[in-house]
Amino acid sequence: MFRITNQMMYNNSLVNMNLENQKLYQTSQQISSGKRVNQPSDDPLAIGEIMSYQTKLDRNDRFATFTQKAKSMLSTSESFVASTTDVATRARELAMGAASGTSTPQTRLTTSQEIDNLIQHTIQTGNGKYGSDFVFSGLSTNVPPVSQTGNYQGNPVALNAVLNETSTIASTVKASDFLMADMSPRLTLNTPLASTKLGQGVGTGTFTITDRAGNTGTVNVTAGMTVGGLINAINASGANVTASLPATDTYSFQIVDNNTTTVTNPIRITDTAGTVASALGIAGSRPVQTMKSDSLRPSATAATALSDLYGGIGLPLSDISVINGATSATVSFAGATTVGDILNALNASGANVTAGLNANGTALTLTSNNPATVAYAKDINAGKTADQLGIGGGRNLILNLQRLSAALKGNDVRAISGLLDNFSSAIDTTAAVRGEIGARINRLDDNSTQLDTSKADVTTMLSNAQDTDMAKAISDFSLLQTAYQATAQATAQIIQPSLLNFLK
Repeated sequence: MFRITNQMMYNNSLVNMNLENQKLYQTSQQISSGKRVNQPSDDPLAIGEIMSYQTKLDRNDRFATFTQKAKSMLSTSESFVASTTDVATRARELAMGAASGTSTPQTRLTTSQEIDNLIQHTIQTGNGKYGSDFVFSGLSTNVPPVSQTGNYQGNPVALNAVLNETSTIASTVKASDFLMADMSPRLTLNTPLASTKLGQGVGTGTFTITDRAGNTGTVNVTAGMTVGGLINAINASGANVTASLPATDTYSFQIVDNNTTTVTNPIRITDTAGTVASALGIAGSRPVQTMKSDSLRPSATAATALSDLYGGIGLPLSDISVINGATSATVSFAGATTVGDILNALNASGANVTAGLNANGTALTLTSNNPATVAYAKDINAGKTADQLGIGGGRNLILNLQRLSAALKGNDVRAISGLLDNFSSAIDTTAAVRGEIGARINRLDDNSTQLDTSKADVTTMLSNAQDTDMAKAISDFSLLQTAYQATAQATAQIIQPSLLNFLK
């Protein structure tokens, strides 16, 4: 027969009371926190669902933040674009008045002062900000998109906002969409390094590459080198890497470490003479297998292929009209393959003009060889060539304002009258941009509604998995409290004399 000692009864009683006390504690914690699951041990099966729902809610909140910021940026952008519509409308009104027979050289000179003010206002508008970000600079939100001469110096790629796991939307428009053209040629193997970074170049010098396995090579960057020459020099350096132009990036090159993935050392690139690696954006130590350079956005040159313009989309060619004083010419670009071919065709048009490239190689220029006249260009019918080259059309509002100012100051009535069509086109362009912004804002509103609905659904599921059923918990707590008291009393009666007698 098994003998039950007092010690065994004491121990068993303590175990039972501890279990009851633990249940009381857990239930009271559920009531006080409002959550059925406060730690993984409360429900190991439910904790995975709870963590998944919490992750979805966190992600949903991030998407909601991105959506709201994108909407705010686009709303700010729309107000700025509306301002440029007003500028184009006012410029057309002033041009119509100055082209009339009642206007005099003096009144036209006075009108030019208002046009000059409109030019400065438009440049200031093009450099408008949302917070600390320039809204019309594309990805380069820290760079003023419009230079004081009216050229585009932002990024040719729009800034995108993430809407959800699978969708993005352009959260900005670029100044080059409605204020001036930006031919934005893509980076190619034939691009001179001197023309990268809008003609600033990256200089010359020497840098070393140490791959992830510790092999080191030296790269010499010399004057006149092209992007293809740089890539060849990197690949022949002795480091086990491969440099190339990636298919998914229009303005950068990449370096891939060819060592096995089990190698964990970083790629190290160090300038040893000059700062060319830093200028390329590849200097430093990076724990990756593939790295990209900074954007090396090149300026256009006479040798730039037309197929490389606009990020590789190319430039569809159509005939344009060039007007200079009493002279006009229809210019055909049939057979043209390079920017140089376009320049040659314009210079041979017979309109007494000189065509060239602007200071940063983003658009063409068209200048009259007669100081008494102002030359300008127009697209014929539905063509967009003059517009996209930056010498005419509605996209080039700042340029047309500058030409109107010069025509007013020079009393060139033909140019004043001829520019009216370009201002009408500018009004249409800004209206189209505002319509596009409005469509994006509508999509963002729809996305906000979807995110709110998704958040409510996930919150409900999280509540079902995690929250306390208060009525049940309070009932359970009352029952457990009664059971605990009964256990204590029963134990005190069974085990006598004991400390429990003194605790009653």
